[in-house]
Amino acid sequence: ACCPDELPKSGRTAQRPCSVVFCCRRFIEPFSPYLFKMSGGPCAEWCGKKIVFNLKDSTDSVSGEVYTYERCSDTLVVCENKVGSSLATYRFLKTSSIDMSTLQISGEHVPPEILPVVPPSTIARIREREEAAVQREMAKASMIASGVSREAQLLFNGLAKTMRCRWDGQTICVEYDRSDSGVRIGSPYTSEKVSGASEELVARVRKVLEGERSKISW
Repeated sequence: ACCPDELPKSGRTAQRPCSVVFCCRRFIEPFSPYLFKMSGGPCAEWCGKKIVFNLKDSTDSVSGEVYTYERCSDTLVVCENKVGSSLATYRFLKTSSIDMSTLQISGEHVPPEILPVVPPSTIARIREREEAAVQREMAKASMIASGVSREAQLLFNGLAKTMRCRWDGQTICVEYDRSDSGVRIGSPYTSEKVSGASEELVARVRKVLEGERSKISW
């Protein structure tokens, strides 16, 4: 399970619970029929026990197994909706959101599992995937222009399906990485606004542009 300090700030400070799906392979003790109410706050000895309580200022009821309690952030993690031995829902709750007068807890204390050390090679692969994902999102962002009309963006999207395109301010650059710098299309993005050194490329872009313009209701 993730340490609550690794969660987004909204997940750590929200008064309402946050649900996250993880894989879980911890053994759960059978539910004891004996229930008793607790007036104190959460502690490490709650781990592994069955718990039921209501939330303050809400009709929501929470029931499940205490997965862990993080004292520094005062966060209780409850395992709910367990399916078999590999899937469950985890709720991260600030203890200030719990109505302690409704708290019922039972079962035996089960210390949390010690998580294995993540090898450097795995961390390196994670960083590589993170960097690749960032680059993909940056590439997507570069495909959206600021201050252009919806129709201009639609034309750009259509051209980008078959040709390399990017925005230069409000000008569409097509096949910009060629030695002749490709072609440029200025506002209002008509065939007359297509310019470039290669007559063949200019003719091709004009043809595609007219096809995309015919699909849009101006």
